[in-house]
Amino acid sequence: MKYIFRGNVLFEYRPDDKFDKVIEHTRGNGAPVFNFCKMIPEDYRLLAQFFDTVYRHTQGEAVELTDIEVN
Repeated sequence: MKYIFRGNVLFEYRPDDKFDKVIEHTRGNGAPVFNFCKMIPEDYRLLAQFFDTVYRHTQGEAVELTDIEVN
């Protein structure tokens, strides 16, 4: 499951990984893509939804792991 913000993958949830299940994507210079985002309140709501879904899934709840795309 990915959080895609205006065409850029910011975060990715990899439930099958043993550690670091949520990774933060970086730019070519190693800086996190998230640092370059200008967000509005709705964007933060969707980001919270992403992490809430990750949390619920890690707790064993049956949730749908679909990408969240912010345009």
